[in-house]
Amino acid sequence: MDGSQDRRPYTSQQAPAPNISKQVQQSQSQENGHRPQQRTSSAHMQNHNQHRAPLQQQSTPQQRIPSMTQTPSTQNRSPSVQHPPKSKAHPQVVIPRSSSHQLTPTKHAQPPPKALPADLSVMLLSAADEYIAAARGMGASVVRDKREVDMRQYYRLMATGMGCMDTVLRDFSMLPRDEAKLRLRYASLLVEETDNTTEIDEVLSKQISLCGRCRLQDLKYASLHLQARYQFKTNHRAALKALDTPIKEAETFQHIAWVYAFRFLKVSLALQIPGRLEAVPAIQQLHAILAHAERRGDRAVYVACCAMEAMVHLRSSAPDRLEQAQRAIAAARSLQLQVSGKQLGSFGTLIDVIDVACGVQHGTPDSNKSNALIEGVLDDKTESLRSETGVFTVLIERSFGGALTYDTGGIFRKNSDGKDELVFAWLPKEDLKTLCFHISALDQNIHEKGFSYVKEAHQRSRSALKRQVSYSIPISTSVAQMEWNRVLDWYAMFTIGLVACFREDQAVANEALTILKKRAAKPPYDNQEAYTRTLSYLSAVIDQRSGSLDSALRSYSSDAFPLPEKGPSVNAKTDLAVLAAVNKLLIIRDPQHPQNSSASALLLQLQSFCENHPNQYMRMAYRLVHAISSPDASINRQKTLMQHASTRANEIFRNTGNREFVIMSLCYFTVSFFADQVGEKSIQAIRATRQNAKLSRKPLWMAVAFGLCMSTYQRNGLIEEAQKAQQEYEEVKHLLPAPLTGGVDADAEGEDDAD
Repeated sequence: MDGSQDRRPYTSQQAPAPNISKQVQQSQSQENGHRPQQRTSSAHMQNHNQHRAPLQQQSTPQQRIPSMTQTPSTQNRSPSVQHPPKSKAHPQVVIPRSSSHQLTPTKHAQPPPKALPADLSVMLLSAADEYIAAARGMGASVVRDKREVDMRQYYRLMATGMGCMDTVLRDFSMLPRDEAKLRLRYASLLVEETDNTTEIDEVLSKQISLCGRCRLQDLKYASLHLQARYQFKTNHRAALKALDTPIKEAETFQHIAWVYAFRFLKVSLALQIPGRLEAVPAIQQLHAILAHAERRGDRAVYVACCAMEAMVHLRSSAPDRLEQAQRAIAAARSLQLQVSGKQLGSFGTLIDVIDVACGVQHGTPDSNKSNALIEGVLDDKTESLRSETGVFTVLIERSFGGALTYDTGGIFRKNSDGKDELVFAWLPKEDLKTLCFHISALDQNIHEKGFSYVKEAHQRSRSALKRQVSYSIPISTSVAQMEWNRVLDWYAMFTIGLVACFREDQAVANEALTILKKRAAKPPYDNQEAYTRTLSYLSAVIDQRSGSLDSALRSYSSDAFPLPEKGPSVNAKTDLAVLAAVNKLLIIRDPQHPQNSSASALLLQLQSFCENHPNQYMRMAYRLVHAISSPDASINRQKTLMQHASTRANEIFRNTGNREFVIMSLCYFTVSFFADQVGEKSIQAIRATRQNAKLSRKPLWMAVAFGLCMSTYQRNGLIEEAQKAQQEYEEVKHLLPAPLTGGVDADAEGEDDAD
């Protein structure tokens, strides 16, 4: 799994609008302060956050969950509207007139403007809730159906709801806390739904100033949290730098819950920066969280932090990144059993996903782990622990935030016991299942179950593009979800094509290639380097497998697969370039090939990338190509290279069940050192090659082995066995590519696109 998150699994930081029940009440004057207040509450409206790449702290303003815990009066007030005092009419100056003018009506002074009733603000905020809920309810369908009328209706509803909130902020006098809560809600909607930077900056500036002036520390922290997320959209470095001040303040005053929130946010934002991940700053933030969590006994936070650290290592380019990631996973598992699934949220599944991904990148698959991952996400008993929207919480066991975690814009929640929970957002439940099927397919790619897993991932990602969601969602979040599913579906189809080539299923491979070619001409795939590169590689592999070596060589030599000047560098782009170079070397190693003179230089260039590559398949491929591409070496040297390659190939087969390297090394070893000899050793070598070729069930290697048997048996006088080998060869001959049997060269580029 190359970094979601990489990209990210979701690529942008979006903060969906939260649920806020607007409570507005008429405030009493200072003289009547002893009179009880009347409360009016509106219905709750639930909104959900976008999925970030690959995981980020939830940042949506959201109404806190009521708790039985007594809260300070300054924290527990409902939003209130204060009436401006009624203006008293000034005494009028009356000028006496003559009696003749007494019949003329006297003009009265204009009455003062009436104060706006408190009930009006209640109605406006209730209407705002309804308009925003209606807009969010159609968010997914707007993106899915792409109808202009729906888009206009969405923005009309959203503009009306936000207009109601703006009216209350401008025309009504409110208590400072109530105004700050409403302004935070309004600012979050501006960030999510508009690009009006001037107004967003103005609203956030007023909000932070109000919170500082009135000592509303919880709302101030929440506003700084929102400001950093907003600033990150335009200036990554500045947003990360801006978080240093609130982190320092929270640590100074021992507001540990907010220390967790700000530091997790900083890591989450760092993971979303495109390009190479700067792992060191992110690891420093996580280690600071680990120190607080370990000292205070916040076990769920400790496990979540270890999971995030494993993900950072997995996405980094450090030589020991996989070992570091597995150490972090081991640290997480050391406490994972002490924390319930509910307290940990989706971090338990994330740990399992990263564990399987580490095995995939090491080239050490473990079917037990991947099967357990699939069983876990499909288990009905744990279904309730997975969030339909992707939003989940992590329990802060000991570091109680008190009054500082009541009004936080959805950054914290209170559970039924009154304890704080830090809110995160990752993948919705169905998308998480799709990801698990894809990762498990990569882990078991040589087995039948792996092929069924990747087809299931493809079907789920395609159905997600047409799925009706039952929860409210902003357009930005819906767009991000759809883009994520499109990206995953591209790589699922790419995997299907490669696995089909491995399985010698030419029809499925060609179908996958045709589908990808059709998609590559449309957004969001068109003119994107990553998609062009994977499409070129799949096309070249299919050409090489079908015997169209010239076409394959052109693709492998194209600008899509440039080898970096310096190695090693661990990323998907470099790995595909290395694989393309290895396959190119297999083609030009023939002494009769026009480009054979460049084979030695290419082999030397590959050495720095492959010898210490973390994936054992890459190291094995280089070893094998090195052994068969050294014709100028002495006989003893060639035998030594082939023996080492054969030994390593057998070790891989015993550990993974992958027989491909075994049959390749056996065929070359037999051709080079036994096929032309007479004696018992040559017959034993031929029979071992034939047996392994049959077990591989690959027509190509079976044909090679049967051909070797025919010539060797005849040379040793075993005519009957030679005839039997001839018959076996004829049975598989029709399964070979046309160029290998003297037929017409197939051209994969000439196919028509099909959906």
